[in-house]
Order: sequence, then structure tokens, then C-alpha cells
Amino acid sequence: MRKTCQWLLIGMFMIMVVSGCGSQEQSQSGEMANIHSTTGKSRTMEGLQPDPAQKDSSSSNVKAALSKKGAAVSQEQRKVIYQADLNMKVVNLSKARKAMEAAAKKRGGYLVNASQSRSGKEVTGTLVFRIPQDSFQSFLNQIEDVAQEISSQNISGNDVTEEYVDLKSRLRAKKAVEKRLLEMMDEAKNTDDLLQVSQQLSVVQEEIEQIKGRIQYLENQTDYSTVTVHAVQYAALNDAEGKPGLWKQITLSFVQSLGWLRDLLEGALVVGAALVPPAMLLAALIIPVYLWYRRRKQSPPNTPGDRENSSM
Repeated sequence: MRKTCQWLLIGMFMIMVVSGCGSQEQSQSGEMANIHSTTGKSRTMEGLQPDPAQKDSSSSNVKAALSKKGAAVSQEQRKVIYQADLNMKVVNLSKARKAMEAAAKKRGGYLVNASQSRSGKEVTGTLVFRIPQDSFQSFLNQIEDVAQEISSQNISGNDVTEEYVDLKSRLRAKKAVEKRLLEMMDEAKNTDDLLQVSQQLSVVQEEIEQIKGRIQYLENQTDYSTVTVHAVQYAALNDAEGKPGLWKQITLSFVQSLGWLRDLLEGALVVGAALVPPAMLLAALIIPVYLWYRRRKQSPPNTPGDRENSSM
């Protein structure tokens, strides 16, 4: 009996040991499974999430592209006033001027001012052109072809974009104020309010016109560039620039003679017209006296015999 109990106790102990090991292995295997599942999930999430370096690189590329695009757009909308000042030597000033005027006209430009002077052997001319901005550089290249030598060249630009944008903003604000004042004038109920609003409206409208004038000036200055050319021609002292030929000199002399003759005739007519009134007055005084004197001279004097006959 006692041995039987001992074997039972040993069997129960063995069963408990075996069951404990099995549960431990199951727990360990469950934990391992959980670890593997968590690791796989984390790896999967890491595969789905982008690489930080790639993210930074892509964002920097986008920013660079946007900045380039913005720079291109802003460059197209910039307002710059370009001016050029050139000093050059030419062989013939008249021909050079005609060539530059033709080049400016071809590009849609025009001549603003021209002057010419001579001092000794130097014949100097100053020409001021207004050229569309898109043809500014091509016109300068054309001038270089016309010139014999470019002594100096100065090109400057004045960026007025900030001022232009500010004026546009101010103009919009002033127009909004003008609109509100016009509405207030319609809503005014007495003369004092109407007069006060009218005065404010007059000030605002004057400011609007000033802003518009400045905007138009900036637009004109930026649409057309100014090119000033100082050209010098060296000529002999006894040779006038553009001296005409023999036939032209004969023609000019003949025309001048006709002009002198015409001036002489016109002067004679003017003098004659001025002498007509005094001549008429003198004629009115002298002609009767002359006729009386002539009749008296032609009539014979009375003799004593004639007197006796006349008395009988």
C-alpha cells in the first residue's frame, strides 16, 4: 500500500514537471512569435516610410525649382531704366548721322535731340536717341559698325521695380478711398458734410493723378532706353563739311541771285507804297500852283493902246 502511494506521488510529480516544461516552451515560443511579428512589422513600417536623406533632398530640389521659377518670373517683370553714353570718331558726320537715324527708325526708335558745332579741325555732333529696350543692344552694335573708333562707352541701369510696385499699390489704395468718398457724397445729407467730403475727394484725386503720372513716366523710361552719341569728325580748315559740287554751287548761286532780285523788288514796292501818301499831298499843293503859273505865263501883257481901245 505504501509503495503504491509512493508510485502515485512520483507519477503526479512527473506529470507536473512535464506540463510545466510544455507551458514554458509554449510561452517562450509565443514570445518569440510576438518578437518576430513585431520585428517584421517594424521592418515593414520602415520600408513604407521614406528615407530622411531622400526627403530632404527632394524638398531641397522642389525649393530650388520654385526659387528658379520665381527668379525667372521676377526677372521678366523687373523695371530697369537703361542709358548709354558713347564717344566716337567718324569719317563723315553727316553720313554717320543718317546711318544711325536709319538704324533707330528700323528698330522702332527715334531721334530726340541733335546738335552740331565746329572748332578748328573738329566737327562735333551730339545725338540723343530713344530706343526700345529689347533693341537696345542691337542698336549699340550698329553704332559700333558706323563708328571709325569708339573712344569710350558707358552703359548704366537703374532698377525702379520697387518704386513701380509701390506706386501700383498706392494707386489701388487711393482708388479704394476715392470710391468710398464718392459713396459718402451720395449719402451726404447736409451741405457741410458734402463740402467736407468733396474737399477730401479733391485731394485724393490729385494724388491719384500724380501717381499715374509717375507710373507713366517710369513705364516710358523702362520701355525705351536713352542712347547719347558724341561723334567727332576731323576736317581740314579750308574744307567745309559736306562741301557741294560745282553744279550745285552754280545752282545755289543762281537761286541766291534770284532771291536778291526778289528782295530788291519787294523793297522797292514797300518804299513806293510808303511814298504814295506824301507824293499825293505834294501833288495836291504843287499842281494848282503850277497850272496858275503856266496860264499867267502864256497870257500876253496889256499895252496902253489896248487900254485906250478898251476904254472907247
